[in-house]
Amino acid sequence: MNTTMTIDELHWWDLTEIAEHDARIFGPTAWTLGYYWAVMAQNGTAMFKAGTTSAGSGSTADVALAGWVVMSCAGGEADLMTIATTEAARGQGIGRALLDTGLDWARIQGAEVVHLEVDERNASARALYTSHGFEEWGRRPDYYPGADAVLMRARL
Repeated sequence: MNTTMTIDELHWWDLTEIAEHDARIFGPTAWTLGYYWAVMAQNGTAMFKAGTTSAGSGSTADVALAGWVVMSCAGGEADLMTIATTEAARGQGIGRALLDTGLDWARIQGAEVVHLEVDERNASARALYTSHGFEEWGRRPDYYPGADAVLMRARL
């Protein structure tokens, strides 16, 4: 079986599925469907989704949501607001591809720096961000249930 990944703009009709996955992945800190709608309506915001297509022996392709990234940009600064890969899609480079897409979008918008917050316990995400030039510059104590938020930024 051959699997391919695509990254496209996230549309309003994707939001319910995204919010359902978000709730499973992030639990008490997950974005609600209403919050996704509110963010989508903001100027200077972009949302991208990754999908995987598995072409089997049949004639139809099955496209599955693999992840998403939400970015915002204003005044030369961008924020990586959220990024996630679905449980089934982890370890396939999808998070890296989504991060690249978000950073490329920020550059096109004229951003010179990108900010993000990450749970101090999320070692894989922190390693991904560090590999893209992000550096820790501060912390928010107890931002997440039982953990600090690590504040990171990268210059573009």
